[in-house]
Amino acid sequence: MSFKKISGQQKAVRTLQGFIKSGRIPRAMIFYGPAGVGKASAALEFAKALNCLDSSAVEAADCCGVCQNCVHIDGRTHPDVIFADFAYQAALRGEEVEKQQTIKVDTVRALTSASQQKAVFARWKVYIIDSAEKLLEEGANALLKFIEEPAPNTVWILISSKREAMLSTIKSRCQSVAFAPLNDETLLKILIDGGIETSVAKRAISYAAGSSASAFAAAEIISEFDPLESGVTFASKAALSLPRTLALARAQVSCALDMLSVNAHRKWVSAETEKQKEDLGKLLSKIVFYKKALNRNVSPSLVLEAALIACENLGIDLKGATND
Repeated sequence: MSFKKISGQQKAVRTLQGFIKSGRIPRAMIFYGPAGVGKASAALEFAKALNCLDSSAVEAADCCGVCQNCVHIDGRTHPDVIFADFAYQAALRGEEVEKQQTIKVDTVRALTSASQQKAVFARWKVYIIDSAEKLLEEGANALLKFIEEPAPNTVWILISSKREAMLSTIKSRCQSVAFAPLNDETLLKILIDGGIETSVAKRAISYAAGSSASAFAAAEIISEFDPLESGVTFASKAALSLPRTLALARAQVSCALDMLSVNAHRKWVSAETEKQKEDLGKLLSKIVFYKKALNRNVSPSLVLEAALIACENLGIDLKGATND
């Protein structure tokens, strides 16, 4: 893979390649923008471009993707390039990934300690922190010193879908690189290349808000629930079809609630009477309540069934349209 494979982010890619070509590499950066638009992939490609062993690729401010450094960075096994996400933190703490909700100070200290060590193979050591807006204040403060005075040939990349939630002291010391929502054409290609049927992909991207992650999640909902028979038992059948793993079920229900909210809002916009708008406004408030209940560990199947029944009463379903 190279920068060319990062779809729909030409401006961000030009910025990153400009850093490499100029030789002025920011020592701390924030990659920010909606979830699922290529920030993590771009961070890894940047790390590969900084450390690629192919001279022709280096001259083009890109990477070959096949040299030892590129292969190990792709596989997240390079000793000098660490991608710290919830899976990384769970492994450090000996816990389940599903239990990780914030970036702990111990995780930051493990990274900062590693950053002080001599590089094993890389020209540039790169430390990538995913979901950086979830850094606890203690962890953010522990990181601050190291992004202010990084070790030689060390780059910190913080990835965030909610840059506004990050500490101002962190933001002020980082070079920000913006990532835009993906357009529908790009999303459609990504989904089809990912094995999603064209008809499903076209419906899914209407819920995606420019995010490939959201588009794939919506496509999964459509594929799972479309075959179920409509009628009075649909809500129960949908609830029973959820994954058995709690974290997966919760994620699927969260996506379904977002899709129902989109459909309800669409119908609210086109409502012809004040009574319809009032009823749909109440439904949208209910969906917000269901989302909060889901986050409070209420059974995902109960939340989904209740939401589907409430929406069905107003002619709203998960089939990408409203029933008038």
